[in-house]
Amino acid sequence: MDQFMKSLTTRHSLIEEEISSEQTRPNPDRTRVLALKKMKLRLRDQIEYLRREGADMARVVVVRRKRWAEMPLKPAR
Repeated sequence: MDQFMKSLTTRHSLIEEEISSEQTRPNPDRTRVLALKKMKLRLRDQIEYLRREGADMARVVVVRRKRWAEMPLKPAR
């Protein structure tokens, strides 16, 4: 779990750096900044949850979503 927590905090700080670099540009992309901020908030929530509940959890199961290309298509009727 420590490795997972470290990964989350690293991603959080990288996104924070990306936000600050985007905002210092002469014409920042507002949509990109907003999307980065949402990602940063989700990561923060995950980190806080693991800090609160992580002491009681024996292990954390990470479930990865399938990519669209890997998902089988249903036949049309």
